[in-house]
Amino acid sequence: MKKRILAGVLAAVLTLGTLPAVSVSAKIDLDNLPTPITSNEVRSFEKSKPKLKKDNGYYYDTLSWTAVDGALYYEVYRRKTEGGSYSKVGETLDLNFHCSSYGQGQYRVRAVTFTYDDKKKYSDYSNTIEYKEREVYEAAMGAPVEDDDIYYEADCEEVDDYDYEPAEAVSVGAPPMEADECPPNPEEPGAVYIGSDPNAEEYKHSDESGYKNPAISPLSTFSADVDTASYANIRRLINDGDKVPADAVRIEEMLNYFDYSYPKPEKSTFNINTELTDCPWNSGSQLLKVGIQGKDLIETPASNLVFLVDTSGSMGWEKEEKIDLAIKSIKTLSKTMTDEDRISIITYSGEERVILAGAKGTQVKTVSALTSLLEADGSTNGESGINAAYALAEKYFIEGGNNRIILMTDGDLNVGISSEEELTKLIEEKRKSGVYFTVLGFGKDNIKDNKMEALADNGNGSYHYIDTAREAYKVLSEERNSTLFTIAGDVKIQVEFNPANVKSYRLIGYDNRIMANEDFTDNTKDAGEVGAGQSVTALYEIIPADGKSKESLKYQENSGNAATSELLTIKVRYKNAETGKIQQVTEIVSKEDCSKTMSDGMKLACAAAEFGLTLKNSDYKGSSTAQSALKLAQSIENPDTYAKELISLIKKYIKNNA
Repeated sequence: MKKRILAGVLAAVLTLGTLPAVSVSAKIDLDNLPTPITSNEVRSFEKSKPKLKKDNGYYYDTLSWTAVDGALYYEVYRRKTEGGSYSKVGETLDLNFHCSSYGQGQYRVRAVTFTYDDKKKYSDYSNTIEYKEREVYEAAMGAPVEDDDIYYEADCEEVDDYDYEPAEAVSVGAPPMEADECPPNPEEPGAVYIGSDPNAEEYKHSDESGYKNPAISPLSTFSADVDTASYANIRRLINDGDKVPADAVRIEEMLNYFDYSYPKPEKSTFNINTELTDCPWNSGSQLLKVGIQGKDLIETPASNLVFLVDTSGSMGWEKEEKIDLAIKSIKTLSKTMTDEDRISIITYSGEERVILAGAKGTQVKTVSALTSLLEADGSTNGESGINAAYALAEKYFIEGGNNRIILMTDGDLNVGISSEEELTKLIEEKRKSGVYFTVLGFGKDNIKDNKMEALADNGNGSYHYIDTAREAYKVLSEERNSTLFTIAGDVKIQVEFNPANVKSYRLIGYDNRIMANEDFTDNTKDAGEVGAGQSVTALYEIIPADGKSKESLKYQENSGNAATSELLTIKVRYKNAETGKIQQVTEIVSKEDCSKTMSDGMKLACAAAEFGLTLKNSDYKGSSTAQSALKLAQSIENPDTYAKELISLIKKYIKNNA
């Protein structure tokens, strides 16, 4: 047992000190990056060989070797006895290997790389080092020796090279832990152990918008929001049986998680779709659904994607929900890429390291091999990682293409710039480069939702929470174009209400997206981005009224019966991503547009909103309950997969709170 504990402590300490493929603190060496090799470099690479060195340091169970030019990672081989065959026992991105877990034997190493056509290439094998262990006794003189009094020291010696061909790999990575093995005791001196704090999740608070009087406040202006993180995170909380914090509920993100099958615009970038009906949770009110539908791309531009992966210690908790899901997400997206695309991968913890730079999008095997080696350990210096990612994105920048950083993190930044305000300032400056910044959130217990949302919103990207491999597939495969390709920037929505027909109104959600009315026509003001084929959905609760307008806007300028039936005018203003020109579309909604019958899309939006109002325990929830939201969702005649999931989720919430 003592041997295992010491080995675990040594492994953790040594991991913190391993040599990365490319390690930097403030800047990356853009002239010395781990890239695939060309066909002309294959022969030279195959003839090269790492030099395995005897470790004369304090820890004798660590092998180290010299780097091989062009290597992306290294394979470690071991044979138990002289004359036997070698088998692969490990793969590493580093220039050293902790071998005590595999026991005594003779070790050798070879470098591995990939060509730009995704073919794996190997270097020659290194020289051989023999690793030995010897028992050391701690018992007092004359006392009997117990098992726990025995520990092991190791030594290494170089042996003559033999021309043995390694056998096929029989194991990769560390052997499975035995039942009596456990992480080092945090009370034990020198132990390295990171635990989780179940109460460390952070969400930003935003006050809900109340009812407005159009005679006083006729304009409602807000930034478009296509994030979906809140809904997926709520799903995780409910499925885990946890309480849903009110600030975790952003109703606009619950609405925008679903597809409402709006008709696609044929010529313009956007069209506006509206539906007006009675409000299910407030008798006497009406509910207006506003759907802004974006066009699809005829041809998708080439992409320059930089995956910025958080590999800090916190990403190792609940590994299947964090680092493993991040790896699966990269692999999912890489399968959709083309030969014209470029992929780079940077990890960051205490420092950033470039794992792969400028690979072709079709190098699926390359990406899979390298991401499979990622492990979580150390602190979280997000600032240095972000700076390095932008530097790499700018190196491979594609003019007229889609240049984007995809951050994968739980948001728990604790080194360097780490506050929401500081991160916002950093990312606002960086977005001037023309590189978009998308955030994928992972994990639980310590997620910093507020920081991840701030990074995406201010980096001209979107924020999604990945709780399952299926969600990764939805965001990065099913909705790939919407997630990756921006068709319009600074998308602002403004609704002008007619006081003659509207007594009061309330925008549901978008509480942290509200803009000053004068910002609508100010082209310097940042707003949300919308992707190809993407839609933005919003709900207004409207209390109708009779009387004449006294406002100085559109509805005062109209006299007689010109505007008597109009409830409101919707305007969408945006910057066309292709031309850079500012454009605007307009739609009018009249009293006659109200229908007593809800479409399936309206039922879905109402059910999602009512469930959100219930989860928030909103002051404006009216008669909303989870049961009434469920009944509304179940009335959908042709629910798709995600509408069915909403039904199941509401049922589970009701069961959890019975």
